[in-house]
Amino acid sequence: MKNDKPTKGGGAAESKKPVVIRNRDIPILADVLPTMQLVNQTERRLDWQHDRMLSINQHISGMPGGGSLPKGLEDAFAMLEEAGEAHEGQLKQYNHELRAAERVLNGIESRTMRAFVVMKYVMDVPDAEIRRELNMSEWGFNRARKAVEEAESMASVVWRERYILAEENKKFSKTT
Repeated sequence: MKNDKPTKGGGAAESKKPVVIRNRDIPILADVLPTMQLVNQTERRLDWQHDRMLSINQHISGMPGGGSLPKGLEDAFAMLEEAGEAHEGQLKQYNHELRAAERVLNGIESRTMRAFVVMKYVMDVPDAEIRRELNMSEWGFNRARKAVEEAESMASVVWRERYILAEENKKFSKTT
């Protein structure tokens, strides 16, 4: 029996559908985590190559071999150098993307909005968990998501805070 009911809370099927957005800053934020994972994979490869070199070094005998390094060691050096270059390139890319994401996030004045944006668009936290962690109703979450996704950029989002300081108290709070 097919269930045509829409799922709530950011289920697996819901998260795989492409979302059409207007906010040009969301892709910048969404690229941080995948780039971080690529850097992590390259670091694992680099560690593996380093361990391989150590293993080859431990098995080198004192027998003469024509005056050159053993074949396995040359290959390991080449692979280690290649992995190091790939890692360096990915680190540069990651740092570039991270600085761009930090500029976007630092432009968000509201802490609540910043927390929402980081959880939703950087860390890809499920919707139900975001609502629970930020104490948001489903309606409030959907309103916030719509405000962020339909704005031109994060700087142009109209974010509605739950508590707003009265005008006469703003002057007092800045002097204390």
